[in-house]
Amino acid sequence: MTTGNADASRDLTIVVPVCDDPLIYRCLASIDVTCPVVVSTNGSPDWFLEGLQTYAKAAPHVTVLSTSERGIGLAYNRAIALVDTPLVLLMDSDCVFEPGAITAMLAAASGGLVKGRVRFETRGHGTRLVAAARRLTEDPLVTKKVNAYSPPLLYRTNIVENMGGYHFDTAMKWREDRDFELRRRKAALPVRLVPEAVIWHKPLSLRDDLRSVWAYGVGQAHGEALDVLPRMSLRHELKKASTVAWRGVRRGEAGAGGYAAVRNLVVLASRGIAVRGLRGAR
Repeated sequence: MTTGNADASRDLTIVVPVCDDPLIYRCLASIDVTCPVVVSTNGSPDWFLEGLQTYAKAAPHVTVLSTSERGIGLAYNRAIALVDTPLVLLMDSDCVFEPGAITAMLAAASGGLVKGRVRFETRGHGTRLVAAARRLTEDPLVTKKVNAYSPPLLYRTNIVENMGGYHFDTAMKWREDRDFELRRRKAALPVRLVPEAVIWHKPLSLRDDLRSVWAYGVGQAHGEALDVLPRMSLRHELKKASTVAWRGVRRGEAGAGGYAAVRNLVVLASRGIAVRGLRGAR
């Protein structure tokens, strides 16, 4: 790990939740500032946890927190509870920081929340289609919308005093960042976009991407059942699908726009199936 802006980074802790993703080591190697890092495991197998602990012995800035239960929200909360810096930066194990990204986010940390951009690596046609579709739906430079989904998300830990008093709902499956974003909006807390703060996500195949999208819908259903998330509107989601399809056409990426629209429909389908399953289980 190379030394960055020590004066700024002394107020920062980076939190990375992980279960058994070997890409965590690539993620850790991309951190180019000197600051504490908490790797928060959740439901990790012993062999993986042992590997992380061996790594941490040679990297004193890294703390490995072990939690037997699975859940990203739980992993985040338990890690943030250990943080004694005013700022926390949330990262994913399958992403890497572009050089200078962390420093750029720190420079914008004087107010609210700070959001960087996620870009997707590609390896073949399928991953290029996924990357283009994700850009159409998630890149704030394309959508013109800035949110507080993680990663990469940097914020002052005390902001949750205005957001219900907690960081993430531990009972939710997958969509814990959606709840965080809705509470952020309700509290009228601003999010500052730092376009040059880029992280790179590993290549996603069509199958893996659709698997993730399916999980979004299931997480939405669980969130609704817990009264944490508002009920998903069919009309709104169909409008989003048509909007992103048309956005792709306008940008000369009709194929990506069409696939992005399909992703929205998959969320609707998985959410509907999960809702029926939850009702049947009562």
